[in-house]
Amino acid sequence: MQHDQKQLHQIAQDYLCHMFTVEEIALLCNVSRDVVSKARGAADSPFFMNKCRPEWFLEWMRLHPNFQLTKEYVPSPDRIPAKNPAKGISPVTAPKRIKKLRTKSLAVA
Repeated sequence: MQHDQKQLHQIAQDYLCHMFTVEEIALLCNVSRDVVSKARGAADSPFFMNKCRPEWFLEWMRLHPNFQLTKEYVPSPDRIPAKNPAKGISPVTAPKRIKKLRTKSLAVA
């Protein structure tokens, strides 16, 4: 039987011994099933017999920085648009000048 997020929260509060599946944990914790599945596959996974409590999952996520959902975004140096002080145009948005080749028209004589 499928439950919505509100029902799952109520079940988690009322029944402290109830364990949840990967899909239910993903819905409860607002993460994708892929993230939960990767956590379940880890060596020190909080899952027992493919089920887990949301508190266990969230604590495990806090202790594993490679699974944390909020990471500071640091753009790579080649993605940072540098301003051209002479023209005031960034090289990323500046139009590229295309050199046109002059071709001779071939006239059939």
